[in-house]
Amino acid sequence: MRGVISYAEELARAAANAADAGASAFNASAPALHAGALRPEIAALLARLAQRAAPALAASLQRARAEWDQADSFTVLDEELEHDVAALRRRLATEAAPAATPADRAIALEGLLVVDAAIALVRIVERRLAALLRLRLRSATPDLLPEGRPFLDLGLALHEVAEAWR
Repeated sequence: MRGVISYAEELARAAANAADAGASAFNASAPALHAGALRPEIAALLARLAQRAAPALAASLQRARAEWDQADSFTVLDEELEHDVAALRRRLATEAAPAATPADRAIALEGLLVVDAAIALVRIVERRLAALLRLRLRSATPDLLPEGRPFLDLGLALHEVAEAWR
């Protein structure tokens, strides 16, 4: 899957080429709706990530002390969520086409960035939770659930980003 920077570079080149040619080859693929209408969809996806991450991470951290070999069995992204992420990324990429208004393109590109960053953060935690736990347990404050909340509160972070997109 290509990253947002690749999309941005490709779209910028396409816009420049279309302007040089004097006609837009992208008019046939003009966005069907304003990218601003996708803000609630972006927020909903981020909220789903937060709702899945919070309880899964808390459960993993509770297991970590008793069953160390299961400490990194933390999973947020499943096949259905991966499918929804891919579908939203495709819609955002379509909205970022050169035929869109600059404001719509900006929102779509920003949406691609936030979705990619959120997914990358979730994947890092999924893949490196055991290492993060080892570092935390060796630190001066080894509590994994201070005040009942995960020391690494991925769910809260994703929830805050989702709220910013509403």
